[in-house]
Amino acid sequence: MLLVVAMCRWSVGKAKRVVVVAAVVAMSTGCGRKATPEDCALIVDRYVEIELKTLKITDPVVVEKRKTEMRTDLRDDLKSCPGKRITDSMLTCVRQAETNDQLDKCTRW
Repeated sequence: MLLVVAMCRWSVGKAKRVVVVAAVVAMSTGCGRKATPEDCALIVDRYVEIELKTLKITDPVVVEKRKTEMRTDLRDDLKSCPGKRITDSMLTCVRQAETNDQLDKCTRW
């Protein structure tokens, strides 16, 4: 559990960067559609799922708890995300990413 806490503290900064980059990139594409709060949460949720999977933490209760914690930690950033331009192909890429490096590339078009 100590490993999870340490990972969680480290992850907020990186996850924050992923959400901000996704919002900026989506804004600049000029095509697609407006992101919903669910779209924005998907990016954070996938980040958490992938990070915990990397640490071999697959307990659904722990994963859900961490998703909730990250959404709370990133509350201010997530407020500015809905309404930004996002594409369906970007979200497909996010859903299919197996590593956080891949996830990062999904949000950097």
